[in-house]
Amino acid sequence: MRREDIPFAVRLTNGEKWGVTRTDLERLIRLNPRGCFVAYDGNRRLGLTTTTAYGKKLAWIGNVIVHRKYRGRHIGRALVEQATLHLQETGAEHIALYCYKEQASFYENLGFLRDRPFLRLRRRAAKAERFKKESDLKRPPSMASLLAADMQAFGADRSKLIRAVLADDAGWILGFAHGTSSTSYLMVKESAEECEFGPWICLDPSSDEPSRMMRQALIRVGSLPVEVGCLRGNRPAMRTLKMNGFRAIREGYRMFFQEKAKIGDDNAQYGLGFLDKG
Repeated sequence: MRREDIPFAVRLTNGEKWGVTRTDLERLIRLNPRGCFVAYDGNRRLGLTTTTAYGKKLAWIGNVIVHRKYRGRHIGRALVEQATLHLQETGAEHIALYCYKEQASFYENLGFLRDRPFLRLRRRAAKAERFKKESDLKRPPSMASLLAADMQAFGADRSKLIRAVLADDAGWILGFAHGTSSTSYLMVKESAEECEFGPWICLDPSSDEPSRMMRQALIRVGSLPVEVGCLRGNRPAMRTLKMNGFRAIREGYRMFFQEKAKIGDDNAQYGLGFLDKG
């Protein structure tokens, strides 16, 4: 994928209502210049996929989409095979992706194995609540401690991605800091029409910490609708989300190529955030 492909990519993802922006795609190309792909037939663009690498330990495939006019011609298969080959050549130990339930068999035919199920949840537009001071969130975590907590929970170093999102003013963070280490943070990615919560990391939180963090985030975003991804087995996270008006709209799986991998701490991943990037 080159910069001149980005308008096509935005139109294609907009058709699926994925909320991928030009800034998102420019960031992906900047972080992994040779890892995003567009399928062509002559001068005609047919489809695309993106990848994100987290050192040698883990890489992610996302945004696999083919224009509706050209589906059924194995273009999606070719894109995923190209992305997988590229990541193998760069030395990625594990390759993963998130997919919705209806696409699971497609990826299984390409060598991916179902791992943990997840839900996509949505909170409808709600009446904006009066803003309250966030002093009860204590001292915010330092960036170094936040990134250390994220790596412990996720299982790989995605610091470049998190720093890039913040540098692009594409997201902001709420967090709890305990002593010299960060145990919790929530990233919020906000647009004019809706927002997305995640990554949301809670390492050994106190009983009310996730609820207080969620409450403050919802106060900050006001009346905007909110979406978030959550591993289905994380019961404390699911309970907090449902108590705050989130309802499941889709379900899917985390999948690994050829062999499942135990990475990170799934119990600490309250919100997934980057479905296309891990």
